[in-house]
Amino acid sequence: MTIEIKSNHYVIKTDHFYAPEPIDGTVYIEVNNSRVEQVSFEPPESGVELVDLTDYVVGPGFVDVHIHGFAGHDTMEGTLEAIGSMAEKLASTGTTAFLPTTTGAPVETLKPIMQLSNSFAQVKGAKPLALHLEGPFISKKVPGAMDPNLFRQANRDDIMELLSEGKALMVTMAPEIEGHLDMIELFAGYGVSVSLGHTSTDYETAAKAYAKGATSITHYFNAMSPFQHRQPGLIGAGLLYPFYLQFIADGVHTHIATMKIMCKYVKDRLVLITDATMAAGLGKPGRYTLGNRTIIVDETSARLENGTLAGSVLTMDKGFRNLINIGGLSLPEAFTCASLLPAKSIGLKDRGTIKKGSMADIVILNKETLQVEATIGEGNLIYARAD
Repeated sequence: MTIEIKSNHYVIKTDHFYAPEPIDGTVYIEVNNSRVEQVSFEPPESGVELVDLTDYVVGPGFVDVHIHGFAGHDTMEGTLEAIGSMAEKLASTGTTAFLPTTTGAPVETLKPIMQLSNSFAQVKGAKPLALHLEGPFISKKVPGAMDPNLFRQANRDDIMELLSEGKALMVTMAPEIEGHLDMIELFAGYGVSVSLGHTSTDYETAAKAYAKGATSITHYFNAMSPFQHRQPGLIGAGLLYPFYLQFIADGVHTHIATMKIMCKYVKDRLVLITDATMAAGLGKPGRYTLGNRTIIVDETSARLENGTLAGSVLTMDKGFRNLINIGGLSLPEAFTCASLLPAKSIGLKDRGTIKKGSMADIVILNKETLQVEATIGEGNLIYARAD
């Protein structure tokens, strides 16, 4: 059955509702324009469109706070057309909101992309909320797949210049670089969530960064010093301090046993991300770009020519299923990691959940396969799988 919604005021009926916490019984979700008006056990008044989804799982739409590209386009193209194409295609993965993510680049290159964020409200499909600046304020010692020649030490003038141009909700920084602890505090003071990544920081400096306002760790385990029992580093700090832990659940960036460990012990802080490149969603191995780098893509991964991992080809719905099928999470736990915690990690209270007053961002899944059947973004049906 192809799911249809014909009005902007309607009620969803479901017996498999996750808010993300499960609510037993038949539930009615009233949507009026872009918001959830109420969630109740009472059927709607006559005259209001009823969308019967009793045979489907209904939960909060996925929020991807770290995604470079999708379906042939990349954030660094710096055009609204590129962001719009990503947004349109991402709806098929159950994603209702995302942060287009930059690569390390000169401030002069980032300024027009920041300006572009002022027009994100015009974009249809999954909603680009603001930018995630993954660099350039990161370590040349741990560049990952990015060009370390484009990294730089942060300073107040650069930060204020960027923030004056547009909106970022997250920035990835290396805290060990001179002056960065104060710059972390500056970003946090302007409402930008600071994530620690591409860093060789030691444990003590990571702890200081947390005290200065850093709240997340970028693609946990990747592009950081490995954990050692005498040098716990950022991984150790992530276990002891209540950071949000961004995790690429593709079985490539970490061993599947690591996914099981994360899902067992830190699921209350686990933030599912894709770190996706423009090759994601295409299903076509080949040569693509990530920033100014050429990447080689196969069926499961994206890499530089030297084999270094370079983003991913993961989608949020696939990662969601992996958290369940490999990690052992329950459905409500997986929704928490894919929807609620990502939204909370960037300071949002009205996304990632389905409750009175929240944005009507909803994903509808096949209850047997958990494949995406339809996606509702800000009250609008932005994707429906064709029969």
